Amino acid sequence: MSLGPTLRLAFACLLALASASAQAQIFRAYVASTGNDANPCTLQQPCRLLPAALTAVASGGEIWMLDSANYNTGQVSITKSVTIRAIPGVLGSVVATGGSNGILVNVPGGRVTLRNLLIVHLTSSQYGIYLVSATQLNVAECEVAGPLAGIYVSAANSSVTVKDTVLRGSNTGFYAISTVVATLDNVHAKDNTYGISAADDARVTVSNSVLAGNDYGVRAYANSGNTRVVVESSAITGNSYGVYAQTAASGGVAHLTVSRSDVSHSGNSGFYGLEAASATTTLVSDNNLVTHNLVGFKFDTTGPPTILSRGNNVLNYNGTDVQGGTLTALAAQ
Repeated sequence: MSLGPTLRLAFACLLALASASAQAQIFRAYVASTGNDANPCTLQQPCRLLPAALTAVASGGEIWMLDSANYNTGQVSITKSVTIRAIPGVLGSVVATGGSNGILVNVPGGRVTLRNLLIVHLTSSQYGIYLVSATQLNVAECEVAGPLAGIYVSAANSSVTVKDTVLRGSNTGFYAISTVVATLDNVHAKDNTYGISAADDARVTVSNSVLAGNDYGVRAYANSGNTRVVVESSAITGNSYGVYAQTAASGGVAHLTVSRSDVSHSGNSGFYGLEAASATTTLVSDNNLVTHNLVGFKFDTTGPPTILSRGNNVLNYNGTDVQGGTLTALAAQ
């Protein structure tokens, strides 16, 4: 049975639409400095910029950067689960500019991975990476800077992992607020106002990291809610305040634990705590080297916190070991 002219035309249109749809939903898309956004983003015909590749790639797919170049002209908005990576030996650049962000992640229920990227800012940008919504964000082997924050996470109930990454030259290297659970491993936060900061119900764990040259190395802050930060096996050195915990309003809880770490060469104090009225600020120090600080442990006299010590810390070569209060012994159990 032969098809009539009208049916043949309709069938041809359906085939064309199916072909275009299939082409737009490839698992692995490619970008290159020699690419063209009119290309299908294949290895043989790569695109030039990330927005074109994000249109071409299927949800859950990958975008590969084939050579060292800059891959955006404006904010890169990610609205699907995807992995973006530069191939080994290549550094893919994203520049935040124009009052916007470098990369904005808004993928409700999705997962995004960023690997081997250089994300920097130019003039009036905001965040290097801004997580608005996602189940999971993974950042690995990246270097990130932004005037407000290198990585800013406000996605409630999200899980964030940052590994083998440099966070530099921002107001805050890494900032988590709301019910975020974040794990940072082998992170270098340097030359920021706040190296790593958590606020208002965030849970952040830092390990095997270096926090150096910041005004505040690591901070737990609570205006409301319950903020908890754990730092272990890290170097917190050359900051104005090494370890800083603060509550700012009644009912707030800020809890910051540091163990097996080097807290040294702080211009103000190695450990510092401030507690608002009817709030709870607690610092815990376990098996740390607290040396060469102007003050080792400092209690803010307007609202003294609780500073718990296992009694196994080494305090030496500080201008003053303890100022403004008394350490509370915390027995091993």
